Formats: sequence, C-alpha cells, structure tokens
Amino acid sequence: MGTSMTEQTTAQAAVPEDDEISLIDLAIALGEEKATILKVTGLFTAVAVVASLLMTPIFTAKTVMMPPQQQQSGAASALASLGGLAGLAGAAAGIKSPDEMYVAFMQSEGLQKTIIEKLKLQERYDEKTLSDTRRELKTNVRITPDKKSGLITVEADDKDPAFAAQLANLHVDELRVLLGRIAVTDAQQRRMFYEQQIKKAQAELAEAEQSFRQAKAKSGMQVTAVLAESGVRASAELRGQIAAREVQMSAMSRFATAQNPDLQRLGSELSALRGQLEKLEQGGGAVEAATTLQQQAVKFYRDVKVQEVMLEVLIKQYELARVDEAKEGPLLQQLDVATAPERKAKPKSAMIVVLAAFAGLFLGVLLASVRRFIRKIAESDQGSTQMVMLQKAWRFKH
Repeated sequence: MGTSMTEQTTAQAAVPEDDEISLIDLAIALGEEKATILKVTGLFTAVAVVASLLMTPIFTAKTVMMPPQQQQSGAASALASLGGLAGLAGAAAGIKSPDEMYVAFMQSEGLQKTIIEKLKLQERYDEKTLSDTRRELKTNVRITPDKKSGLITVEADDKDPAFAAQLANLHVDELRVLLGRIAVTDAQQRRMFYEQQIKKAQAELAEAEQSFRQAKAKSGMQVTAVLAESGVRASAELRGQIAAREVQMSAMSRFATAQNPDLQRLGSELSALRGQLEKLEQGGGAVEAATTLQQQAVKFYRDVKVQEVMLEVLIKQYELARVDEAKEGPLLQQLDVATAPERKAKPKSAMIVVLAAFAGLFLGVLLASVRRFIRKIAESDQGSTQMVMLQKAWRFKH
C-alpha cells in the first residue's frame, strides 16, 4: 500500500519535470538557431519594406450627397388624381428604400458609360473592352448608402489624388443629369404625366374645333340660336367632366387597387355624372338637329366642349404639381464635395511590414525547430542509420 502511494507521487512529480525539460529544450533550440530566426525575420521585413516603397500609392477621394426626399404633398392628398402618381415612372417600384434606387442609378450601365467616355477610363485603365473597363470602375468606386441618415457616400480610388476627386464628383454630376431627364419624386412624376395629357388634349381640341367649324359652315347652323340656348351646352360640359374623371381614374388605376377609397370616390362621382347626362339627354333638353349635317355639327360642338373642360382640369392639376415640385427643394444636394486627398489610402506600409515581420518570425522558429530536430537525430547512432536509409530511399537511380 505504501509502495503504490510512493510510485504515484513519483509519477505525478515527473510530469512537471518533463514539461520543464521540454520548455528548456525548446529555449535551447531557439538559442542555438537564433541566427537563423533573425535572418529569416530580417529578410521578410526587408522585402516588405522594399515592396511597400515600390507599390504605387492609391488615394481615396470621398463625396457625400443627400438624394431627393420622397414627400406627400398637400395637393396630392387633397385631389384624388394627384394622390398616387408616384408609380407612373416605375423607377422606384420594387425598391424598399429610395437610397438603393439612387445607388442603382449610379451603377447603371448608361451612367457608367458616360463617365468612362468623359474621363477616358478605357485608356487610363488599359482595358481592351468596355465591359472590362466597367468592371475596373466598379472596383475603384464604392457607393455606400447609410440607411439611418439617408445619405450616400461615393469613394473613388486612383493613383492621382486630383483625378480621384474628379471621378467621385462626376458620379454626382451625372446622377443629377440623369434625374433631370426622368421623374423620381412624386411631384415630378405628376407634372410629367399632366404635361403629356395636356399636349394630347390640346391636339384633340384643335382637331375638334376644326371639325366643328367645317360642319357648321356646311350646315349653316347658328350657334347662338340652336346650341347656346339649348341643353347641348350643359350636355357637353357634363361629358367634359366625365372625361376628366376618366383620365383621373386611369392614372390612379396604375398604382391603386380597387379598394382604394379615392378610387372608389372617383367611381361614385363618375357614376353620378353619367346618370345626370343620361337624364339630361333623355329629357329632351338637347335640341335635335333636323338634318344630318346639323347632327354632325352638334356632335362636334360637344367634342369641343369636352376637350375644353378636360384641358381646363388638366392645366389646374399641372399647376398644382409644379407648386409641389417647387416645395420639394433642390433635386440633389451634395453635402461634401470631393477634394484631392493629401494622404494615400493604400498600401498601408506599416501594417505590411508588421505582418511580414510576424510571418518571418513564425517561419524562422519553424525552420529552427526542424533543423534542431534533424541535427539531434543525426547525432544519435540509430538516427544516423535512419538518415542514410532516408537518403537511399529518395535517391533517383541512374
């Protein structure tokens, strides 16, 4: 019993002694190979210093901009026809946040192609194709949106600090040009929509007036006697209001569902106006022309009044859209204009040298340990025999 206790105590005491001997042995090995460790570490460090000095310095220029803010105007909420035309352009459809849309604009093929042509990037990057130049441009330009602040940062890299600033600022300039051609904000979309509708209504009004003049001349009908004092004028005005409501519903149906309250209200108003028109025309308020030519003149007169009412409504809504657009402020605001940076962004020489020194130190310790191990084997008789056998095994026979 006493003997086994003594053996266990001796075994436990031997463990730390073995650890201590192994640590001492490692320290001795490192000491014997300290020259190798220092040479390898020094070589790696020297190569890293030379490489960092030979690398082309890259400068990063940064600009920060605030894209247009999507707003709901007072006129849009008051008029059903103005309330939801934000989906007409389709640019922002399917994009959750507006900043993602503007980032996509700046990364679009058309905008990048313009930048490449203006700055002659294909020659500067020494690329053979336009697609390769675009790929290089995406590598050198980073566009980052900040979801909290809504700001967008554009960072451009180049070996020339002034060119880096020019490259960053040109992205903002070209985005501003692009936004000037397309409708992005709610008021812009509504203004462009009503511009198109006004042009269409003006053309149809001119055509209707020309047809009415020709029909009136052929029929010899007197407007004051036959039309102005009859229910034809009231009928034409109702038709114009109906046509205007139909335009509004057509616009809203592009973005609103059938359950939309404004759309339902327009539908109710349209039904009521159609009912009034039916009662008016069935009640004999409109004077029936005696001849076919006079009937055509009445028809063309109604067309003229319809287009006049539509044009009047569209012009009012167009002016409201212009007022809302003016309230939205500048389309694109550049908070920080990119300037030529004074310090290079990369390569980071200090980090390269430190990493190279650690890599050299690690490799030096590993090499020192291997050399110590090989030398220790060679010094023993059994190790010498094994080394001879190892050399014979790896020798190529002639």
